[in-house]
Amino acid sequence: MDYTNSPNTYKLSENYGETKIVLTSRDPHCLFAYWEISGLEIRHFIEELGIELWQKSSPALKVKNLSRNSSFIIVINDYATNWYIQVDDINCIYEVEYGRKISDKIFIPMVSSNYVQTPSNMVSSSTSCYFMDYRNFSKSGYENESKLIYEMLDLESYYKNIGISSMEFAFNSKFEQCFGISSLELFGKE
Repeated sequence: MDYTNSPNTYKLSENYGETKIVLTSRDPHCLFAYWEISGLEIRHFIEELGIELWQKSSPALKVKNLSRNSSFIIVINDYATNWYIQVDDINCIYEVEYGRKISDKIFIPMVSSNYVQTPSNMVSSSTSCYFMDYRNFSKSGYENESKLIYEMLDLESYYKNIGISSMEFAFNSKFEQCFGISSLELFGKE
């Protein structure tokens, strides 16, 4: 298919033939889930449990608070592919299952989501603040000073996995905002 003459006519697929559910945390009291249930998964359910059970059941989300070992069920409709989920507990780990609710006591899961943690709803109690005098850097002192930054912020273990060196840390523009240092200032060209 040639899209060079009509780039605005291309449409994304509404589904991809996968059975998958993804969960994200929007804020301390709200989760967001989106999913796709493949036709193959629906046929498998019907073959195993029968068309009558499929027709009498309702699609539902089972929201599991793994931190507090509790859960609740939200009945949804057959056309929904995403849902905002209100939760009461902050700073907890959640998982969501998509499935069919057969009765008040019976829920048959079809797919499980990833785990997410809701954030806290308070400002952090950490008041740590780190300052450094970048004007006293010498060219030979860059590595020692950046090593000091690693030790103060305990970043060495975090960045060890991605292979960032202390020189890259000292001159990486992503970190300049954290310390208020520009590379020109480091080189004495204010």
